[in-house]
Amino acid sequence: MADQLNAGTLRQLLGAANATWRIDDRLDDAAPIKRYPLGVDLAKVVRAQTLPHVDIRPFVGETSANPFLRQRRIEQGFLDVDRLPEQIRDFRLPLPGSPQFDGAADVAALNVSGRMVVPAAGAPLQAMTGTPGRAASVDWRNRFGWSWLTKIKDQDPCESCWCFGAVGVVEAMARIEHAVWALRSEGDVHDGMGAKCADVGWPSHALDFIKAHGVADAGCWPYHPDDAAYKPTSDRSGRTVRIDDYVSLGNVDDQKTWLDSVGPLTACFTCYNDFFGYGPNSGTYTANTNTGVAGGHCIVIVGYDDAKQAWLIRNSWSTSWGMAGYGWFGYGQADIDNNAKYGVAASAVNPDPWTKRRVHAGNFIESGNGANHRNFEVWAPAPGNAIRHYWREGYGSLNWHVAETQGNDMAQPGPAVTGTTYDRNFEMIYRTTTNRLHHRFFDQASGQWKDGPVFGPANVGGTPALVQGDFGAPGNFEVVVRLADGTLQHWWRNAGNFAWAASATFGRQIAFSSPSLVERGDRGLDVIAVNDDGTMQRWMRDPAFHWIACEKFGSNVRCEPVMLEGQFAAPDETAQGNYELCVQVAGVVQHWWRNNVAGAGTWSMSATFGANVARVLGMIEGSFGFDLEVVVELTDGRLQHFWRND
Repeated sequence: MADQLNAGTLRQLLGAANATWRIDDRLDDAAPIKRYPLGVDLAKVVRAQTLPHVDIRPFVGETSANPFLRQRRIEQGFLDVDRLPEQIRDFRLPLPGSPQFDGAADVAALNVSGRMVVPAAGAPLQAMTGTPGRAASVDWRNRFGWSWLTKIKDQDPCESCWCFGAVGVVEAMARIEHAVWALRSEGDVHDGMGAKCADVGWPSHALDFIKAHGVADAGCWPYHPDDAAYKPTSDRSGRTVRIDDYVSLGNVDDQKTWLDSVGPLTACFTCYNDFFGYGPNSGTYTANTNTGVAGGHCIVIVGYDDAKQAWLIRNSWSTSWGMAGYGWFGYGQADIDNNAKYGVAASAVNPDPWTKRRVHAGNFIESGNGANHRNFEVWAPAPGNAIRHYWREGYGSLNWHVAETQGNDMAQPGPAVTGTTYDRNFEMIYRTTTNRLHHRFFDQASGQWKDGPVFGPANVGGTPALVQGDFGAPGNFEVVVRLADGTLQHWWRNAGNFAWAASATFGRQIAFSSPSLVERGDRGLDVIAVNDDGTMQRWMRDPAFHWIACEKFGSNVRCEPVMLEGQFAAPDETAQGNYELCVQVAGVVQHWWRNNVAGAGTWSMSATFGANVARVLGMIEGSFGFDLEVVVELTDGRLQHFWRND
């Protein structure tokens, strides 16, 4: 059979074979079937029967940070609810398929408000499962009412499907287990391995590289189809999602359990020429071997359906192929179940600070430390104007511990802290007792805190905000703080010479500045300040570097708010998430949010909580199912941790 087919010939071949699927119905009979790049040497595939059997129980028995998967594992008997930390022991959610779950209503609510609405009752196991303990179907495109997968990509023209398969799994697991969009660059892996556009490979080769070196974002090194020499940015080590290991699976039952209870897998198959003709209404693909072998190809399996007897695959041929880049691939077809499949365990994924730079504010971050790479880190005032570091393990007991105490010049209320691309260093800025700004950083290479410069004006009168932006690589540091005369001043640090410089002074009659600074997707900045009249106000720096006064909201505010950009309502990796803000008013915490998807600019107060609160110090949206986590200082000087489950 000739390699090149037209649509009419392929239709005839499928008809003669009584195929249960049809080719792309958008193609006229005379239209040639487009050939896409592949990337696997079929002589070097890894067969499933050559793999030692892997006991997946330790992986599906982990305490997932994802509350939906936590519940699935409890229902399946993999996870003992009595061994969970008390904070998450009784937390149950409805799952699609249960009478309590109304997907249409949830989608309508999202369209109106930009917020996910999840009904409040538990889901019966029998509504979810086909064979005992396992779901009859799984679809990670939109599961539990949430989106988990980045947009479809295009490997054209390179033979690089093996990189796209491996990176697709890592991206998905970062979202599933850490609640962040972590768009990664296949080019970083492909070119970092020294591969050329025409070079074929296998997913385990790419996963071995990611295990050893991580996988960076496109801003560090993009996908290059032109065999460009690999020259990532100098801060690559701090902007890579890392994995501790990956798992090779050969048993189909284990693979389905993994998809149900952990996440997607990457797989490879023998690509016959008919596969190129799969379209949006093709149904479940079954291979017609008479059309000839085109080569080997790798994809990401993002679900399955026992009723269809098919895997749900995610391809890397743009949205023009298949069901906008996806397709149903019959069980056992084209060696897909004869070859090894690969997954990354939830606890193995370690997102980078660059990925998480918008989901924390103030004195509070979630680091990549700990067994499951989700420890909480807090820095707060200590006696003698010192800074005390507290941390909470993200696995097991979830207990808080005291780390180090340092410094002797920090003024109340405390520092602004972030993780940066400088080898994942922690960086902090605070107002000194002499009303200057002081920079300190934790050097990951030496494991020690080091003293940066004291800088800035001599009349600092508020709490600084700190972010690392994406001007330059490593990105510049950006700081906004109130001066004693009631204005705001913006400072930045040049990534080339580490020199701090004043950028602009703006505003007037500002009572409080706050650790509420976010870099938007257009590279502009948003910051929240409190006016003398007790209202809060957003100030924005546009891409032309002009600071503009925007909407006011709230009343009777007499201390610093804390704001982050969450990913709670970001439908994909390109969308801006909601702003989430907490502030103390009259001894309680007010929670405000702004829908950035709809772009209306309207702030809404959703809740008040707590008692005897002096000020809010920090906030994160962490790995635990998009939960908001807040640390406050009470009027008696103690710290208290609040969390809101989402």
